[in-house]
Amino acid sequence: MSNFDLPPLQGFDPMQRPFFPVGPRVPESGPQEPGLPEAPGATGGGQGGFGAVLSTVLDHVRDLQGDVSQKTRGLVLGEDVELHDVMLAADKTEVSFNLLLEVRNKLVEAWEKLSRSSV
Repeated sequence: MSNFDLPPLQGFDPMQRPFFPVGPRVPESGPQEPGLPEAPGATGGGQGGFGAVLSTVLDHVRDLQGDVSQKTRGLVLGEDVELHDVMLAADKTEVSFNLLLEVRNKLVEAWEKLSRSSV
């Protein structure tokens, strides 16, 4: 704890879903064991795996982009949408997309490295 008496954050939801949902949904009571939940298919069960995680992340980024489009449209049409909500959603989407782009670049780089190696 600190010596500062700060007011509680307004609008902060500690139960908000993670930025990139990678693992299975954690129950409201929290995980049974300490640590992060495993990604789907990480135990070698045959279903999901890296492709399922990548698909989930792609869908999440697509949802974020759709949310920005809806908020921007609502702001332009004069609906009850605050400018700061639009800007926050746009920044969140930009960070998500840049992270996804970097992951793609690393995958392409790894593929090129593998294709250059001799068997």
